[in-house]
Amino acid sequence: MILQLLIFFATMDLSDKWRLIMKKGKMIQDIKTNTSWPVLISTLFYVFLASLFIEGGLWLGSELVGPFSLVIGFLAEFFSPGNGTASIQEFFYHYLLYYELFSFVIILFLFIFWVKVIEKNALSSLGFVKRNWLKYLVWGIMISLVQMGVIALVYQVSGIGSFVLNELSLEPLLFILGLFPFWLLQGGTEEVATRGWLLTRIAARTNLPFAIAISSSLFGILHMGNAGVTFLSVLNIILDGVLAGLLFIYTDSIWLVVAQHGTWNYVQGNLLGFQVSGTGADASIFSFTMGDGPVWLTGGAFGAEGSIITTLVLLVSLVIVYRLGERKEKFDD
Repeated sequence: MILQLLIFFATMDLSDKWRLIMKKGKMIQDIKTNTSWPVLISTLFYVFLASLFIEGGLWLGSELVGPFSLVIGFLAEFFSPGNGTASIQEFFYHYLLYYELFSFVIILFLFIFWVKVIEKNALSSLGFVKRNWLKYLVWGIMISLVQMGVIALVYQVSGIGSFVLNELSLEPLLFILGLFPFWLLQGGTEEVATRGWLLTRIAARTNLPFAIAISSSLFGILHMGNAGVTFLSVLNIILDGVLAGLLFIYTDSIWLVVAQHGTWNYVQGNLLGFQVSGTGADASIFSFTMGDGPVWLTGGAFGAEGSIITTLVLLVSLVIVYRLGERKEKFDD
């Protein structure tokens, strides 16, 4: 029964209204899938490969922490004797978050290798296009700033939580500011995996609503092992995936969702002091103190992404973006 439903949604004809909104852009139309597999089999393969690259890249990155710190220590001792390998390693682990975010480049390279060498597609098939890239980056940053700003304001005003500005010296301030491009790399890599590659490959063989649903669902499932996860937090991750999917296909470019995702995580963790999908962000501009209340309201250990407030913000965002799609306003001049 489930397989029959999947096949139905993958092959269904869209209404004229949906066909207008969910029109495949040049990026998807130019993709070479190079497979004659049935739609369901190819979809399952795409999901499996995306999961393998993401989880495999994360595992490899974690396994390389120790060896990488040793190499850094030995090189520093070789070129600058007397500093001590132990002190260099201590310095490395102090900046471990930088490494953890940078290690997502392993996942990025896996997808790039697959696209260029195995598929023989252009990088533009992942959404890496020059057209309006800077404008889309700015738009993505602004969207997340507004979204997280509204969430933080509701938390503060309603008493769900409170924010206090930290007194920071120059070193922690620079530490925080320097993390922004690394969050863009981390969030951008997840967007390349789930939107740039998975969504487009499924859409090339089926239709966009089905591709958005599958890619967003995988995006949510991949967060189910995080600390403090709840049904609502997974739902919010899926809703955010749907929003990113719409922004991605409306712009026919990866850059807006790269900036939106990276900024979303950065503002949560290093500006507002929230947990980022159940993970701490080491240092932040504001300290966040959670008030009394149920987990569905506060977000609990998962952070703001586990709150009904975020659900409402994402739903409003989806309505706005969907309406823009109806009017065929694709954020272009």
